[in-house]
Amino acid sequence: MNPEVITIGSCTLDCMLQVKDILRFELLDKDVIKKYTAIEYSHKLNVDGVLFVPGGSAANIASNCAMLGLKSSYIGVLGKDFSASICLDDMKKRGVDLSNVIQTEADGTAFSVILKTEWGKDRSILAYKGANNLLKPEYVKTELFQGIKAFAWTSLTTESGCKAIEKALNLTLENKGKVFAAPSMSIIKNNLKWAKILISNSDVVSLNKEEAQEFTGESDKIPMIHKFLDMGVKLISITDGPNGSIISDGQSIVNSSIYEGLIEDTTGAGDAFLSGLLISQLNGFSLEKSSKMATAMSYLESKEIGVREGLPNSLQELEVFINSNSIKQIFSKII
Repeated sequence: MNPEVITIGSCTLDCMLQVKDILRFELLDKDVIKKYTAIEYSHKLNVDGVLFVPGGSAANIASNCAMLGLKSSYIGVLGKDFSASICLDDMKKRGVDLSNVIQTEADGTAFSVILKTEWGKDRSILAYKGANNLLKPEYVKTELFQGIKAFAWTSLTTESGCKAIEKALNLTLENKGKVFAAPSMSIIKNNLKWAKILISNSDVVSLNKEEAQEFTGESDKIPMIHKFLDMGVKLISITDGPNGSIISDGQSIVNSSIYEGLIEDTTGAGDAFLSGLLISQLNGFSLEKSSKMATAMSYLESKEIGVREGLPNSLQELEVFINSNSIKQIFSKII
């Protein structure tokens, strides 16, 4: 049976390092304060904790959706190494169809080093794209998209990778499915041409404030929203960490706060947010409820260290949470 949800994008093994022996400083660059994490030259740092967790935006979204009861499939390229084994085992455990994963000896599985410091919840990431960059359009099989309900893409930046996403996007639209986009800073900065093409053909786009600011050139959220809607996006969400999120369908705007509680690790929170939007849209939920569902997914994912942890195992479990917990929401009409 064909999947309801297909994702394309990164699948990565994340190595989380808890580091105290590290420097931090700020610089003023054209009236913008930029924060930096630094390692003193030619010094050996002490690491206080090491944790290996499977990640990658597209793999996360496929896993999240599978846990919520949707038939999900991931399309991508991994190496033939220990990293691939960890990533594939975790997705399989969560119910993701892996029959469209290609493994190769041409490159290693994508790998990220995440530096977690003692300064609040900030983190810096060293990302190696590896085999993710080897995806080709011919790996996207036409017959797989029959009966598709949703296709979610996350950032690949190579020409062949972007063409593979475009092929999947077009197949989804031809089969009356919805296209969900989670573009990262990577594609916005490194392949803006393709970012514009893929975003303008997506139904739902979710990204954080920094990504939206870089893409639109705007500093305020309302002008950002207008630019995405003018491109043809039907629903746009912009997340802003502890400041919550803003969502618009072109008619209304919902500003939502976050759920209150201890936050352990925000890695993967954006992917969880999009997963909440995806299942909400497939169920025809209102803008208000969609915002609650997405915010809840992001919050629950952030309560535990690592990605895909702490998330609900069914749509019903997620609905119980939002019915038992409240957030502040402000509604307005788009002008």
